[in-house]
Amino acid sequence: MRSTPSPRVRFLAVFALVLLAGGGAYMLIHGSSSASNTAGTQATLTNTTRTTTTTAKQSAKPEKSTKSRRKAPVEGVDALDASLAAHPLVVVSLYARNVITDNQAMQEARAGAAAVGAGFVAFNVFDEKIARQLATLLGNSATSNPEVLFFKRGRNLVFTLQGFADSRVVAQAAKNVYPYTEPWVSDVKRICGRFSASLAAAQRTATGADLGSTTGREQAATALNKAASLLSRETKSLGAVRTTVSDAKNYAQLVADLQQIATNLGSEAVALRGNDQETAKTIEQKNAALIVSASSLAANLQITSCVS
Repeated sequence: MRSTPSPRVRFLAVFALVLLAGGGAYMLIHGSSSASNTAGTQATLTNTTRTTTTTAKQSAKPEKSTKSRRKAPVEGVDALDASLAAHPLVVVSLYARNVITDNQAMQEARAGAAAVGAGFVAFNVFDEKIARQLATLLGNSATSNPEVLFFKRGRNLVFTLQGFADSRVVAQAAKNVYPYTEPWVSDVKRICGRFSASLAAAQRTATGADLGSTTGREQAATALNKAASLLSRETKSLGAVRTTVSDAKNYAQLVADLQQIATNLGSEAVALRGNDQETAKTIEQKNAALIVSASSLAANLQITSCVS
């Protein structure tokens, strides 16, 4: 039996066209009357073009005005309602537009909301109309600026962050208020569930083997090869999962770490069969470091059950 078993890998669930109209004038080369007709034709074409252009501009003005009237609100209760219709959670930033730090806080809140896919609306408390709307919305409750409010559908205020909060704090608060799992995360967890139990069993066998005997080393090597084969196969499935753009880099690194761990397990098995326990120990230590890296990545991706 190994006197001091080293930690091994256990994985529970990885991973314009503008059309231009033009006119031309016909040039006649015989007679003065023809020249006069030509001049008349040119004058007519010019007047017609001017009339057409003026009419087009006049008809375009109402359309532009209509579009302007239809522009969606970006602040206030109407904006909040529109955002709640599209998002189950909306981050609301209370700020004073003429205060630099408030503007910074508002931008941080916007970034935090975007990071977790939540809606975002701002309330400029120095705008009298917006301030009245806010007072009605909150039942005249006292507010401060900057401040971040979190609303669920039905205009339900579920959480508040007073003072300046950076994007990470806003994002984490939004996750806590309304946990949301990306579809790809569920896919990864399902893949991890296919091999977690078998992998854990193989790891226990390898850890408990007596490396002081040929039989024990063979037992450990067989278990390590089984774990390596299983993990290598499933990391290919994990590598086929397409994540969100924001998570792609970290996820790719996680899969790469897992693939390397599988390779190392196989190498450790070879070392044990050759009774090269020093090399086996070195490989095991490398895997321990990889596990730390993979665990950190998995935590950031909310798939901690895939590495533990």
